[in-house]
Amino acid sequence: RNEEFAILYRINAQSRVFEEELKKNRILYKVYGGTSFYDRKEIKDTLAYLRVIVNPKDEEALRRVVNYPTRGVGQTSIDKLSLASEMTNTPLWEVLKQPGTFDKTIATRTLRSLGEFVALIETFQRWLTSDDAHTLATRVARMAGILDDLKKDKSTEGQSRVENIQELLDGIKSFVEEDEADGFQTNVEDKSLMSYLQNIALVTDLDTDESNTDRVKLMSVHAAKGLEFPAVFITGMEENLFPSMMALKSRDPRAAIDEERRLFYVAITRAEQFLTLSYASSRYRFGKMQYNNSSRFLEEIS
Repeated sequence: RNEEFAILYRINAQSRVFEEELKKNRILYKVYGGTSFYDRKEIKDTLAYLRVIVNPKDEEALRRVVNYPTRGVGQTSIDKLSLASEMTNTPLWEVLKQPGTFDKTIATRTLRSLGEFVALIETFQRWLTSDDAHTLATRVARMAGILDDLKKDKSTEGQSRVENIQELLDGIKSFVEEDEADGFQTNVEDKSLMSYLQNIALVTDLDTDESNTDRVKLMSVHAAKGLEFPAVFITGMEENLFPSMMALKSRDPRAAIDEERRLFYVAITRAEQFLTLSYASSRYRFGKMQYNNSSRFLEEIS
């Protein structure tokens, strides 16, 4: 049964590839103690930008990003312009391009912010035909201010959100570079942003039976504390991942690595009958192919 299996990882961002593969193979799963990768706010925000660039008539995506990161466009102004769009049967994107024409009460500062937003999207659109999906998505994450906004939060949760964006970009890099990228099944010759969004929709739109509780469990090692499963897969057993790069670069790396080792012990003791340890000899990280050394913890137990 699916519920007898658990896939554990050191950081939440690692769930992406497992979620894609499980969905592609129509295996039900549940992210335990967290949110599915493509349901995380920062991922939805970034994908909304990409959707607007490809299709500015996507009003759901447009409303999501018009004031993210915060650019001084209040909800009241958005509601006014949305109403004007409905009343005049004009696409919201066209209304945003000339908001003062549709509502004379919009503040000057808001008009300026909307003008900058429209100019930003139009700049991205000019790169649609020349940039591959990864190049353009990276431009968006940086130039739209998404990464800078997330990096302001120095908490563990803030760092996790930055890692999720980087994992999204690495997934797009894999789509662009690999002949058959994980989780994608259609035309791999087309590496454009439009092609990527079409392919990712095939994964994220797969229906699952929410009433069925027989699901593979996906979770971080931290979330697995106190739980046990018949079969456990601990993934990403690589230096700089488990133990983490943060531990290796800490002020007291010895103590930090000891803590990582204790965390590894927690992970392996989650398995009641079967335990599988795995690592990737190479993976995309920060947009580049990285060749990995296996974790020192594997050597310690061999």
